[in-house]
Amino acid sequence: MALAVLAVALAACSGNTEDGAAETQSAIEENQNTNEASRPNESNQTATDSTGDGRHKFLNTTCTGTSDGNFTSKITDTETTYAIFAPGGAAGYEIKPHGYFLIKGERAAVYAPVDMNLVQGSYYKEPENFLADNTYILHFAVGCDYAMFIDHITDPVDKIKAVMNAEPKEDTRMDSFFDNQVEFKAGELIGYTIGAGPKEANRSWDFGYYSAAVTNEYVNQERRIRSFAWKQLHAVCGFDYFPEPIKGEYFKLFTTRAGAPVPGAGCRSPNRDVAGTLSGSWFFQPDSMSVEPHVAIGGDIDGASLTIAGLKSKQYLSIGPGNPTYKDPATVTDRHCYTDDADTTNYFFFVIIDEMTLDLYEGVGGCPSEPKGTKLTLYR
Repeated sequence: MALAVLAVALAACSGNTEDGAAETQSAIEENQNTNEASRPNESNQTATDSTGDGRHKFLNTTCTGTSDGNFTSKITDTETTYAIFAPGGAAGYEIKPHGYFLIKGERAAVYAPVDMNLVQGSYYKEPENFLADNTYILHFAVGCDYAMFIDHITDPVDKIKAVMNAEPKEDTRMDSFFDNQVEFKAGELIGYTIGAGPKEANRSWDFGYYSAAVTNEYVNQERRIRSFAWKQLHAVCGFDYFPEPIKGEYFKLFTTRAGAPVPGAGCRSPNRDVAGTLSGSWFFQPDSMSVEPHVAIGGDIDGASLTIAGLKSKQYLSIGPGNPTYKDPATVTDRHCYTDDADTTNYFFFVIIDEMTLDLYEGVGGCPSEPKGTKLTLYR
């Protein structure tokens, strides 16, 4: 789950040259693949649409108080943050509804940015090659209309440990909601994190925010509604909810997945689906109760690069602005062929059949003029 940082920062902080930065990026992607592959679907856990009085709008638990959703304090320090990857990126096996903070130094403190209650969580094992042996995933209710997701807290405060399972689980799946919710005030310490990833990698931790006032509209909305994928349905870019000057300081740290800084990019919707185009989520099954895993196709925040993630034959395709096959997937309405920046030995030829169906042809060599090779059909 750790993502690349700016090559200059890598060179300045760890002595890497640009070649070293490229090697680090490759290692980071491999580490992310390992972590994502080890994680089950946590998007739909114990979630039902509860809208009665005293019930959270999409967390199946009680809630108290009201909130406009706006934050009043920072969630972490910029001094311990290398870079930030905004929600809506293609990574692992999905379009991510949440973002990431990349850690500078050994660890980072994480604070409550608003008054909120811890309602659910789990203490679980990280992959064997990660620096942290075990870590915590946490769900918070912000009033009855907002929720927050934080993952990879390695040393939470004692009142979190007191309500969590004592022995680490094998995966991130959480138990039922806590009988006694744990209250946090804005600015209060949640804990510390060394992030997800091996010792030598640039490690990260997850931050997601969700609003009942927002319902993301996907090309196949019924797939999300049937499975009640509340994280996909209600995800927003949490960075927009910080007050100035905190928001501006976080925006300055936004980068592409390849590590190029894009300080003026700001937020975007975590939903990358664009009807009639290649952009967004494509699934292996035409009709399923699951929204994961899937093939994720998304342009990056610089508007000049893209990532295709989750293919069975290749976990990541990175297509940068210097790649002759680059084309914004949101503008592909018929067919297009891509090759990876670092590996041009294989091509990936996408053909849109209709709004709900896509054929992918894979083969050896450069892009052909017509689709050929091994065919895989994908679905919205």
